[in-house]
Amino acid sequence: MTPSIKLTYFDIEGAAECVRLALTLAGAEFEDKRIDFSEWATFKSTTPYGQVPVMNIDGGPDRTQSGAMLRWAATLNSDKALYPMDKIYDVEEALGIVGDIQRSWSPCLYIAMKPQTFGYPEGFSKTDEGKEKVSEMRKKWITDELPALLGYISDMIDKNGGKFLVGGSPTIADCALIPILRSFTRGHVDHVDASCLECNPAVVAYVKRFCDLPEIKGRYKDGLGKSE
Repeated sequence: MTPSIKLTYFDIEGAAECVRLALTLAGAEFEDKRIDFSEWATFKSTTPYGQVPVMNIDGGPDRTQSGAMLRWAATLNSDKALYPMDKIYDVEEALGIVGDIQRSWSPCLYIAMKPQTFGYPEGFSKTDEGKEKVSEMRKKWITDELPALLGYISDMIDKNGGKFLVGGSPTIADCALIPILRSFTRGHVDHVDASCLECNPAVVAYVKRFCDLPEIKGRYKDGLGKSE
């Protein structure tokens, strides 16, 4: 019997989307609670570590960490093989590549949101110098770093049968990667060309293949993999 699950996050894809996808593929019913950013100051103090997403299972204490949620969601339906025991190393290796992409891109994203983290004053990204720096970093990353990273992804897909990261059916590694790849194509990140993934047709086909899964089809209204 599937437990009662409530997943709480902002009304964006962000860090919770991988968990939403895993729960959806597992066929698990869950409450997808989405809070407004205006609620965050009040809600933050109710979370264990001052961050979201948080997950509540059967009315118990709130649980944290999207990676833990992702792996736990995979256990809800063994028939879906979202975290297959005989391919755990392959799945974890793929998740490692996903993490590499996130770490590589993160400074380009957060230089605009938290410039203090990178040695710049608060509000830097709103200055002319800051705007130029954000544009320069993001465009350079898309040109110099992204193609190689996409190559690692397409090579992994090809090595493992040509459909998904680890074989012929999706795993939690795909659930983790798809939201990241789609985020580059939705047109909501300044200085990122929404067609930037087209330098690797195999990756484009992969994203579309995942989004065409019966459980996922129709979920997205913008970006690569959106409903036609």
